[in-house]
Amino acid sequence: MNLARTLSIIRKEMWHILRDRRTFLLVTVSPVFLLLVFAYSMSVEIRNVAIAILDYDQTTLSRRYRDGLASTGDILIRYWPEDYAELQIRLEHRQAKAAVVIPAGFERDLVAGREASLQVIVDGTDPNTANHTITHIGGYTQGLALEILGDALERQGVSADQLAPIDLRMRTWYNPSLKPIIGWVPGLIAIVLGMPAVAATLALTAEKEKGTLEALITTPLRRSELLVGKLIPYVLSGLVSAVLCALVGVYLLGAPFRGSPFLYLLLSADFFLAALSISLLISVFVPSQQAAMVCALLIFLFPGFFMSGLFYPIASMPPEMKMEAYMMPTTHYLTITRGLFLKGLGISSLWPFALALLVMGTVVTGVAILTFKKRLA
Repeated sequence: MNLARTLSIIRKEMWHILRDRRTFLLVTVSPVFLLLVFAYSMSVEIRNVAIAILDYDQTTLSRRYRDGLASTGDILIRYWPEDYAELQIRLEHRQAKAAVVIPAGFERDLVAGREASLQVIVDGTDPNTANHTITHIGGYTQGLALEILGDALERQGVSADQLAPIDLRMRTWYNPSLKPIIGWVPGLIAIVLGMPAVAATLALTAEKEKGTLEALITTPLRRSELLVGKLIPYVLSGLVSAVLCALVGVYLLGAPFRGSPFLYLLLSADFFLAALSISLLISVFVPSQQAAMVCALLIFLFPGFFMSGLFYPIASMPPEMKMEAYMMPTTHYLTITRGLFLKGLGISSLWPFALALLVMGTVVTGVAILTFKKRLA
C-alpha cells in the first residue's frame, strides 16, 4: 500500500462526509437521535395499573388487604364491582387490567389458621402489564400472609426470630436503583452505533451509480488503498458519534460511566473496524445504494435488537442462533459497552470481545479487498 495514495482517498472521503448532508446525518447525528428515541420509549415504567376488587368478605382484614395493595402506586383500585357480571364487563371493556375477588370467610379462615382463598383474574392481552400486575399482587399477598402468620405465632409465644432461620440479605450491584434506563442505555448505544456502518455501504455503491468509480479505476490506486481509504474516514466519524452518544447517555439520560474514556474510544474503533468491514463487503457485491442500505439495516439494526443479548440472554438461545449472534459485531460490542458503563471493567476483562472484533474486522476487510475487482462489470 502507498501511504500517499491512501491518504488522498481518506481526504476525499472525509470531504464527502462533511459536504453530503445525508451521509453526515447518518454517520454522526442519527445514532444520537435513535438513542434518545429508543431509551425513552423502552424505559417507561408501568405504574397505576387499574384493577377491580370484588370484596365478598367486607371485614377488617379484607379492607387491610385492599388498602395495602394500592399503597405503592403500582396498582390503582379504580372499580368496586358488586358481582361477577359487572367485574367481567370491566375486563372486557379494558377498563380494568386485572380483578381480585376476596371470597366470604377470608378473615375467618386466616384467623383460624386455615387456608384462605383469593382469586386474581388478569387481562392477558397485554403480557407486560399482566406480568407486572401478577408479580405485584402475588408479592404483596405473600408478604401479608407471612405477616399475619407471624402475628399469630407471636400470640402463641413463638418469637419472630425463630421464624427466620435464614438471614437473607440482598444487594444489587451496578444498578442499585434498578432503573430500567440505566440498564438500557449502554446496550442501546451498541445498537445505534451501527448506523455509521449503514452509511458506509453507500461509500462504494454511490461511486458505482454516479460513474465516478470509472475515474478511480483508471488511476494507479490499488484495491487495498481504495477500500482502506474509504474505511478509515467512517471509523473516525463513527468515533465522533460514539462520543456524542456517551455524553447524551451520561448527562441527559443519567447512565453512569465507570470505565476508561480512552478504552471506550479504542474499543469503539475496534467495533467500527468490524462493522464497517462488513459494510464494505456488502458494497462490493451490491450495485445500488438502496439495496446496500437495506442489506445493512437487515444485518446491523434489526438483528442487533433481538440477537445481540439486549433483550434475551445469548445463553438461552438455540445453538444455531448463538452462532449467528456471535458472528455479529454488535453482540461483542454490547458486552463491552455494558462492562465499561456499568461495571467499569478494564481490558483484562474485555480483551476476548475486543479480539473477536479485531479478527472479524481484519478477516472481512481482507475478503472485501480480495473480492473487489478494479474493473466495471
